[in-house]
Amino acid sequence: MKTGVFQRIIIGWTAPLAVVIGALSAQAGDWPQWRGPTSNGHAAKGDPLPDKLGDSPKVAWRIKVGPGHSAPMTQGDLLAVSEEQGDAEVLRLLDKSTGKQLWKTAYGQTYGDEFGAGPRCAPLFDGDRIYVQTCRGKLSCLSTRDGSKIWSVDYQTEFKVKWIKNKQQNEGAASRRGYSGTPLVNDDYLICQVGSAHGAGIVCFNKLTGEVIWKSQNDLASYASPLMTTLAGKKQFVTIATERLLGIDPKDGRLLWSELVPTRAFRNVLTPIAAGNSVIVASHSEGMLCMSGIGKTGDAVRKWKDAKLKINLATPVVVGNNLYGFAEKDRFICVDTASGRLNWEERGFGKFYASTITDGKRLLVLGQMGELILLNPNPREYEELDRVQVCGKTWSFPAYSGGQLFVRDQKTLQCLQLTGE
Repeated sequence: MKTGVFQRIIIGWTAPLAVVIGALSAQAGDWPQWRGPTSNGHAAKGDPLPDKLGDSPKVAWRIKVGPGHSAPMTQGDLLAVSEEQGDAEVLRLLDKSTGKQLWKTAYGQTYGDEFGAGPRCAPLFDGDRIYVQTCRGKLSCLSTRDGSKIWSVDYQTEFKVKWIKNKQQNEGAASRRGYSGTPLVNDDYLICQVGSAHGAGIVCFNKLTGEVIWKSQNDLASYASPLMTTLAGKKQFVTIATERLLGIDPKDGRLLWSELVPTRAFRNVLTPIAAGNSVIVASHSEGMLCMSGIGKTGDAVRKWKDAKLKINLATPVVVGNNLYGFAEKDRFICVDTASGRLNWEERGFGKFYASTITDGKRLLVLGQMGELILLNPNPREYEELDRVQVCGKTWSFPAYSGGQLFVRDQKTLQCLQLTGE
């Protein structure tokens, strides 16, 4: 590996300092973390989706990017994108309004397999810091000012996570195919699915210093990102590991409840979905299940399960009492969250993946072949409003901020103006 690649590269010192300073705190319309401002696929309040898409949405700007499936993120005037450059995973910070690069920095060794090369974890904005995690399990806290490293930790070195070189070996998940799940900020802490079998399945860090606050469980890491929600009157960190769905007390790491979710090849991918006093998750082999909070101490029990409601990669959204999202076999589905009943299904959305965003009144779906589809979230029937081609093949979740959609495929990142000027 070339040592020089990991030297920090700072570009754009002549960019107005106010651009960076003005973006250090979250603003209305930000998309600072995986699946948006509240980590549930909903746009920020007061940031509506469009009523129509038209024949060709306005492209405000377009730039080239390197390989990677990582989602773009926005905070204030800034946009972050991770990509592969040379033998490194690289973070670039851009001016959101122009796409102009402010700085870039390499933060770890690259990784690639038959599913593609480059970063898979989304960057995570938190004020004047941004967190990045490599496919190989190196977590870093960087300064949004210039990309300099504040602290970092290597899961293989610090927590004895085993990197599995034989990809056909039926063991692990993230440690075999690369970390894809993004950590979660909770107050002064950063909580991560580390995946160590040595008492550090889940680890809570001091977000400012990297100090370990607590470690919990022995579960290996899946490809899924976590959720912070409230069940049975208690705030909890909910995540799906390789074989279990877990509810963890974010204060001390205590296990509140768990449910077995075994799958072929340990391939749990979906972010758990909050639905009132319940959490819903699905897999490619086990179907969909719902855990509901009971009592007032954070416990949860299974409410329903449907083995036919299988989802491989795409996390749905909840609008009202219904769940909407891309499922396996080219289907987009609507499911009643209280009962697990399938309300309807519609085909024509591609083979493997589609990202879904909502503002509570509309659904915006980006298919894997680059088609953008606008839907009405109607629990009675499928209701399509508009459809337009916007990019090439993509498995990257877009960011929506201020009426603009930031879409990334394997060659470009572009800003589409969907509402306003």
